[in-house]
Parts: sequence; C-alpha cells; structure tokens
Amino acid sequence: MIRFALCSLVLALAACPKNGTTTQVQTGAGCPTAAGVYVASYASQDNGRSGWTLPLHAAPLQGDAPDYASIDAAAASAAGVPAAPTGALWLATAGAQPCQVKVGGFYAAKIEGPPASVSYGVELDGCPAPKNPEEAGGVLLVSNESPTGCRFEVPQPIAGRLGEMDKNKKWQPPTKESPLPKPLVDVLPQKQCAAPACETLWAFAQVTIDGKPVAWTGAINWLQIGSEPDQCAWQAERSSGFWIPTDSSATKVTEGQEHSLPLIAVLADGGGAKVALAEGNGQYVTYDLSPGRAALGHRVEWMLAPPQAWDAIDHLGPICDEDRD
Repeated sequence: MIRFALCSLVLALAACPKNGTTTQVQTGAGCPTAAGVYVASYASQDNGRSGWTLPLHAAPLQGDAPDYASIDAAAASAAGVPAAPTGALWLATAGAQPCQVKVGGFYAAKIEGPPASVSYGVELDGCPAPKNPEEAGGVLLVSNESPTGCRFEVPQPIAGRLGEMDKNKKWQPPTKESPLPKPLVDVLPQKQCAAPACETLWAFAQVTIDGKPVAWTGAINWLQIGSEPDQCAWQAERSSGFWIPTDSSATKVTEGQEHSLPLIAVLADGGGAKVALAEGNGQYVTYDLSPGRAALGHRVEWMLAPPQAWDAIDHLGPICDEDRD
C-alpha cells in the first residue's frame, strides 16, 4: 500500500508567521513564475521505494493495478501524463532551506478511492525524507539558483460568523461575528436570509504583504434552519473560493477551476506577491499575480475526488459524523 502526503498548507503554516505580518525578506533568488511552481509529495510504501514524488496526472482505474509501479516514458505519455518540469529544480519544505532535486523515472500509483484512480507522476531524487511524517508535503520550484528569497504567506483569519456544536452535538447559532472586508461585501452574492429561519455564516482569511491585502479566501453559507433532529440535512446555498483586490473592489479568481478552490498560499519575494496557489481535493492551480490580475500558470489534477468531497469543502453548518469522514 502507498500513502501520499500532499499538503502545501502544512508547509506554509510551518514556514510563515501566525500574526499576519510579512516575513523578513531573505536574500537569494526570488520566486519563479506560476508555471514553475508545483506541489510535491512524500510517498511511503510498505514494501518498496519511499521517497519524494511529483504527482502530475490522474485517471480512473481500469481493471486492477499494482499499488505502485515504475513505468517508462512511452507508457506515461499514452496515459496522458504531461511532461515533467525541466531545468534546475528545488524542493521547499517546512523549516528547511530549498534542496535541489533531480527528476527520476515515471510512476503509476493506485488510489483506492472512491472513486478508484491511478495517480501518475515522476520520482524526485536528492532530498532527505521529512523529519515529521505529518508535514510530508513540499513545493517544487523551477529556478536557476536556490530560491531562498521566495517565501510562503498563508491566509490569516480576518472575518467570521459561525455557529457551534454544543456538548449534546446540537448546533447553536452564532453569538458573535467579525465583519467582512468591504471589497468582499461589494462582490459576494446577496441573498434574503433572515433569522431565525435562515442564518448567514461566513469564514474568510486574508493574505497581507507590505501592509496591503493581496488576496482573500473563504466561504459564505445561507443556512436554512429546520427542525433540530434534522440538522444534518439542513440545506444551504454557498459561495466560496478566493478573490484578489482591484482598483476599487475585488474579483473572484476562477480560471482553470472546475470547482471553486481555496487559496492555500501566496508566494512572495522582494518584489511583492508573485504567485497564488489554490488547492483542494486532489488538484491545484497556480496563478501569476500582478495588480488587479491573476493569470493562469497551470492546473494539476493528481487524484479523482468523489462529489461529496466538494460538498464538504465550503460547508459551514452543523458538523455531523459524515462531515468528518
């Protein structure tokens, strides 16, 4: 059996401050463009190779397949695997300087699911295993020099209005709130939602660089309150994703996304915000950032996710047992 740990969020949280301030600018090469940013994973096998990998593609499982197998370039191409990045490659992990890696051979790994799928990618050689298995994710950067001047800034909570589960696992409506930033108020959908029959819930975070917001991410729900025994079936309209500021407001970033993805991190260097990384449910998208604009870098789907996974990604209502699965 193979286990992948693909978690750029853990990497970013470990590498960035918790108070929302900008990290001190480091010397060295800055961030690459969005096309040169990938998410890496440390793959652990019960029997066989364990090491860093770069997932690049996913496809439905046809018939049976081994848990993990090396494949040649022809088989990878036939399966639809895109070309691996070339040039000097650096693996950035929590609490460590970038480590230069080399691309090895292609692999195919079975993901049990559901839905059952095959994850394809390339092995990465030259960097040590993570010290903490729970933080076994990394970001691969394409850079001629070690990108020590590139840092990861994660969204910090800025606004929320949430209920809570009491000791009897009954949902209680919000008793406090922090308001949404005006740029988001101006662009979020407006719904008729009056308590106690309906509760408007939200949770948003912001990335701040050089004292200015460069992105927001989060979700808003309009939760229809029904009978207490049916709280796990209460219906809600939802809106989620991430937004960047424009001259007078904000705009939602959707290019390259089949489902709205949360912003995981912004890569920044001495020149400010450079790349946005949005990730969720086995896929991620990168964007080049410039004032008022996010330009698609690339999209990678490394695992097929079931529909219910997308239902849960922006759920802010009652927490039921099925939400924890």
